[in-house]
Formats: sequence, C-alpha cells, structure tokens
Amino acid sequence: MRRELIRGFIFDFDGTIIVSEQVHMRAWSDLAHEVGLSLPDGFLEHSVGMSDYELIKILRAAWQNQLDEQAILSRKRHFYMKRVSDECHPVPGVIDTILRLKDKQHPLAIATSSSRVEVDPVLESLGIFGCFSAIVTVDDVSRPKPDPEIYHRAAQLLTLAPAECLAFEDSKAGVHSARSAGCLLVTIQTLYDEATLGKALLSVRDFRDERLLALLSSIGL
Repeated sequence: MRRELIRGFIFDFDGTIIVSEQVHMRAWSDLAHEVGLSLPDGFLEHSVGMSDYELIKILRAAWQNQLDEQAILSRKRHFYMKRVSDECHPVPGVIDTILRLKDKQHPLAIATSSSRVEVDPVLESLGIFGCFSAIVTVDDVSRPKPDPEIYHRAAQLLTLAPAECLAFEDSKAGVHSARSAGCLLVTIQTLYDEATLGKALLSVRDFRDERLLALLSSIGL
C-alpha cells in the first residue's frame, strides 16, 4: 500500500484524540469502590482499547454476577463523565491536525470502542464534532476491536476502501483492528511504545511530530 493512495482519515478516540485511558481506569476503580468489590488482577492494565461491554462481562464473572450489566454500565459511565471535563485533555496537536484536514476537505471518521454518550459531548466541547463525516462507536458494531468490523464500517461510511484510509491508533486492540481491515496506520504512543504497538507507516508520540507533519503534507495537508 502506498501513502499516495490515502484519501480519508479514521481516528480512534480514547488515547488518540483525547488522553483519557487513565480516566477510564479511575472510573472503573470508582465503581468498584462504590459497590465494595475488588477489580480482578490485571483488569485495568488489560482494559485499554477494550469496550465497556467486554469489560463488563469480565467483571460480572469475577463478581459472580452480583450486579447486572446495565447497572455496571450506568455507574461506570457516570463516574467517567464526572471526571472527563477536568481530567481529560486533547493529545497535543490533534485538534489542529483535524481542523486542517477538514479545511482541506479530506473525509474524516472516528472508529472507537467508546459509546456515543461518551464521545459526542467531548467532541462538542473541543469544537470538532462537525469535522467528522462519520462517527462509528461500539454501539454500531456487533464485533468490537480487535475485530476489523469497526474500520470496515467507518471506511464504508466515507465511501472509501479501507486501503484508502489512514488510521490513527494508540492501543494494541485498535492497531490489530485497523491493520486487519487493511488501513494504513499511524500509531500514537500515548500509553505504549513503538515496539509494543507493532508495525506501522509511522509511530509518533503526538501529532506535533515533524515526521507526521511531513507525511500529511505529502498527502496534501
């Protein structure tokens, strides 16, 4: 696949647009504290890139089904939204990148393991909600990341082939999803290093990296 074939851009959300993975972890810890139960060993470390629905199944099994799925989901989202405005911030350079891509009329999408109720308010607060032609969340697919379904869906909504899309991802599950779909890939080292995230067109700490700026310039940014 060649970079000159890139026609659209698909962004993950948590860890790619906003630095929020630690906030999700604190929300799970808040929930466990509220109900007086312990999180399973390794739960928080392995939660990155996974959907709430998958994590709820793990918790219910560990907690011997003491709480139903909707109760867990509702309280976890409550704690996340309570923290998000004060504790989350954009990945450096991402807002400027999104606005410049939009200004150049490049089609943009989001493909995230978060839900719309978590994503939309943050995009609105950052002033970039209207930049995206498509927002595909975990609520819109039957098989979440690392399955490629979400990237296939995002590319379809942009009326592009996945091979014509450049994906931005920060988690192992997201990287596998984008790569399996056939997207070109830039990894963002919000939590993991380049070696952990694996092969990509480029791996950067954030969107201010000169190599990324040069890549986007070569595409027409």
